[in-house]
Amino acid sequence: MEQPLPPPSDGSTLDFARKVLVGALIVAVLVALWQIALVLVLGFGGVVVAVILRTMASPVQRHLRVPDHIALLIVTLGLFALAIGFFTMFGALAIDQFTSLLKEIPTAVAAGKTWLQKYQEGRWFLGLLGNSAPSGETLLQAIPLAGGVLGGLGEALLVLMVGIYLAADPGTYQKGVVRLFPPHRRLRVSHIMNATGDALQRWLMGMALDMLFVGTVTGVGLWLVGAPLPLALGLLTGVSVFVPYIGPLAAVIPGLLLALSVSPTLAFYAGLVYAVALTIEGNVTQPLLQRWAVSLSPVINLLAIVAFGIIFGVWGAVLATPLAVALSVLVRMGYIEDVLEAGHHRG
Repeated sequence: MEQPLPPPSDGSTLDFARKVLVGALIVAVLVALWQIALVLVLGFGGVVVAVILRTMASPVQRHLRVPDHIALLIVTLGLFALAIGFFTMFGALAIDQFTSLLKEIPTAVAAGKTWLQKYQEGRWFLGLLGNSAPSGETLLQAIPLAGGVLGGLGEALLVLMVGIYLAADPGTYQKGVVRLFPPHRRLRVSHIMNATGDALQRWLMGMALDMLFVGTVTGVGLWLVGAPLPLALGLLTGVSVFVPYIGPLAAVIPGLLLALSVSPTLAFYAGLVYAVALTIEGNVTQPLLQRWAVSLSPVINLLAIVAFGIIFGVWGAVLATPLAVALSVLVRMGYIEDVLEAGHHRG
């Protein structure tokens, strides 16, 4: 006859309760992080802004031989002055062109449907779309012109302010993060954070040149072929490069629609302009950027945009590539080198 198991001792009960408590605490932390996901990604956006400001302040400090805070103040005020000057000179024209762009979308969509109706393939394509084919009005309704824009501006202002504060005193915040780790790991954590900042710095410098190139080539090319609103479309295409693959493809649609509203021939020439600009960007400038900053495969980059877009929303998609750059450094140094390869060397 089997003897009943003895009741657990007080020590084992206490140990079990401690494990349950730790597990519940971990779950609570994960749930809290999920609830503040937007705050986390906006905080990372502030880190990106801080890297930009620090990158621009370093040469100012070196050449003018001024204190660090003075150089940062000069750069911040200079960027604000540059932005004000740009909008003073080109803002009215850009706003007018973007307003015209929004007004022309319904006409352009209607013209595109009319042109497709002339061909059997076009009618087949429209038949596939069926009732889901968007009209100009539905496209305009999908654009968050009210609360979405205001909310986005408020979030962008928050990112900017966080970035300025981080750039003003990065050492304090870095030391605060480092102190969260055991003393014997703090030096390595500091090295990893510095390497992450360097990778982001190189990526941002290359991306700025890439955006300038694509925006200039597209705007000038559309102007040469006589496409409507070349300044607005050039700016839109240049900015869209910040979100690789998906952004440029989305920016091409309004340009082709507007050109098609004038004539199919103009739409063909506008398509050539986009094809040339984006082909050079995809095969020359972007690969050089990736090789210089950090090696990110196109598949990883595209999956990062989709994954971070699902987790963090629009801001996650916008910041997906710099997030992937930062995570690649963290995984390489913090996991591959410090865990996998360190264990192999010990073995």
